[in-house]
Amino acid sequence: MGYWEDRQAATQAALTKKNIKQTEKQLLKYYETCIHSLRGSFLSTYNHLKNSVESGREPTPADLYKLNKYWELQTQLQHDLQKLGDKQIALYSKRFQEQWEDIYNAWAVTDDKHYTHMDKQAAQQMINEIWCADGQNWSNRVWGNTNKLQQALNDGLIDCVLTGKNPAQLREMLMSEFSVSWNNADMIVRTEMAHIQTKAAEQRYKDMGVNKVKVWADEDERRCKECGKLHEKIFMIGEKIPVPAHPRCRCCIVPVIE
Repeated sequence: MGYWEDRQAATQAALTKKNIKQTEKQLLKYYETCIHSLRGSFLSTYNHLKNSVESGREPTPADLYKLNKYWELQTQLQHDLQKLGDKQIALYSKRFQEQWEDIYNAWAVTDDKHYTHMDKQAAQQMINEIWCADGQNWSNRVWGNTNKLQQALNDGLIDCVLTGKNPAQLREMLMSEFSVSWNNADMIVRTEMAHIQTKAAEQRYKDMGVNKVKVWADEDERRCKECGKLHEKIFMIGEKIPVPAHPRCRCCIVPVIE
C-alpha cells in the first residue's frame, strides 16, 4: 500500500506547497512595503536627534522623548503595523479557506456514493478554531507577532541611542527585526496550512465513510524524530490526531481502506 499512500500524500503536499508559496509571495510584499515606509522615518528621527544635542555630547533616551519627531514616528509605527496586521488577517483568511477547499475537493469524486458538498460554514469554524495548548488561534498569533515587532523596533531604537550606533547600524537593526517578524509570520502560515490540511482531509475521509486514518511523514533528510515516530500510526476518525506535530510540520493523514 506504500505506493498508493505516497501518491495520496504527494497530492496533499503539492496543494499545500502551492498555497504556501502564493501566501508567502504576497506576505513578502506587505513586509517590504512596511519596512520601506518606516525605514526613512526611523533614520530621519535618529539623525534629527543627533543634530539636536550639544556638540560633543552623546544623545540619551531622554533627549529622544523630547522630540516631536519621535512621537510622530510612534504614531506612524502604530499605523503601519496595524495596516500590516490587517493585511495579513485578510490574506490568511482567504488563503486558508482556499487550502481547505483544495484539500477537501482533491478527493471529491462526483460519481462516488459518498460524495457530499463541502460545508463552508463548518470549514470556516474549523479554520478559526483554537487547537494549540496556548489557547490562541492564528489571528491572535498574527497580532501577537505584530505587537512584538513594534516593541522590538522601539527597543532597538533606544539601544541605538544608548550605544551610540551610526545610521547604518540602525538600518541593520530594522532589517534584523523585520526578518525575525517575517519568519514568525511564515511559521504561522506553514503551521496553520498543515493543520487545515489535516482537518480538511479528515472531514473528506469521514464524508466518504472512512473510519480510520494513518499518519504519513515525508521520508527524506528533513524528517525529524517526532514525525518519524508518528509515521504509519493509525487513528480513528474523530480521535485527536497529533498532526501537525510541531511548527512547520509536513506530515499528513491518508485513509485506511480495509
